[in-house]
Amino acid sequence: MQRELNKKEANKIFDAHVEQLDSKFQAGVLNQLLREQLTPTPRSEISQVNEKENEVDNIPSAAVFAVEKILNKTWSHRSELHSSLSALFYLQKEFYQNLNIDEESRKLQYISKSGLVLSSDNCITTLLDDLRVNAYIRGIDQAIRAMFDKQKNIIHLVYPACGPFAPLLFPLLAYYKQKSLFTSQLKVTLIDLQAAAVKTLEALVLEMGVEEYIQDILCQDALTYQAPESSIDILVLEAMQHGFSREGHFSIAKHFSSMVCEMGYMIPEKICVSAVLNRAQREYVDQWKDADELSQQNMDLSIQAERAHLGEILSLTRQSLKDLPERALDENTTLIECGKVNIPLMPKNGDEQTLLLCTQIQVFNDEYIREYDSGISHPLPDQQVCINFVPKDDRPGDLLLKSGDGIQFFYRLNGLPGFLATWCEGENSATLKLKGAAVYD
Repeated sequence: MQRELNKKEANKIFDAHVEQLDSKFQAGVLNQLLREQLTPTPRSEISQVNEKENEVDNIPSAAVFAVEKILNKTWSHRSELHSSLSALFYLQKEFYQNLNIDEESRKLQYISKSGLVLSSDNCITTLLDDLRVNAYIRGIDQAIRAMFDKQKNIIHLVYPACGPFAPLLFPLLAYYKQKSLFTSQLKVTLIDLQAAAVKTLEALVLEMGVEEYIQDILCQDALTYQAPESSIDILVLEAMQHGFSREGHFSIAKHFSSMVCEMGYMIPEKICVSAVLNRAQREYVDQWKDADELSQQNMDLSIQAERAHLGEILSLTRQSLKDLPERALDENTTLIECGKVNIPLMPKNGDEQTLLLCTQIQVFNDEYIREYDSGISHPLPDQQVCINFVPKDDRPGDLLLKSGDGIQFFYRLNGLPGFLATWCEGENSATLKLKGAAVYD
């Protein structure tokens, strides 16, 4: 079902969650699809999708209704999932706006030691990123059940940088409450740096009736949280934007990794980032001109076949957090050494290629967030890497590369986190010299 958008609200949501691409990558259709992905179903349409709309007139019942759809896989089309989450969103948004929280606290946004700290106002719409919420709720439920099967005693779950709604967990807690599940076994610690978010969490816990699951709600930087080693059974974390950028997911995951018990779980279990090349026009414009929605299953196979897959540059797991080499350039700059890839040999006069950073997230077991499924998994173009062309404008920080060169990637932890591409000797350099720079350069 195509949704009519309230343009003012759609633009606000879009701007809050999707980093603006360069204008040449922003086609009208893709722009519109991105906005629709993060915009609530109009209230007038919810009843057309949800037969039990009249039964979800409060936050707990709306949360349970959405989670039942997610866990039982009773939504046959994505619009049904989005509609059920939209019903919950409207109720929570109204609840949030009616709390006695000053506007300055709601809108406060800044860069911390680990990365961008979004304002509470900008965090409330995470619930609308339907395939992300679907994968996390299913994955967290499976992890809790698996952990209970292992130890059958208290399960300590910690959710740092959870935002004002703790959207990847709170709906599940409401469901557990109604079903009388894990009421004495599951104990949750919520952590957020924003005072407005913490105040909302405290009020929402009471509104949803899930206080028996809550051990602590802490207003502090996640990097200052300390618990005994191996005292956490499940860590739930999602603090990233597409291209694994801007927010502090890496630093937070690294900080908490030693606190998770040996048989415990870090959710997500694995984040993979790969480097590919493609023409921007084909990737961001032609691919989506006839699409109804953004997701991996709607990607154009013929256009995907045009990609040059350079290779994986980061696989983030509990083990790799321990093993990835770290370089401290100075007291304010720390880099993580990531993967190296090689630029294939390409004709000198070929189409201009754009370096794309593509993310796939394994939440738990078979629950994945794949390319284009979510606001956190859209391929991110690195516009400062120029392969076989010189940009028209002289831009500080541009990296000029040629066919046959190698790219060594680093991950920057300070400021706004993200990948840094640097030149290195490529495996194809010898082949390049044999074939001649007249054909490949």
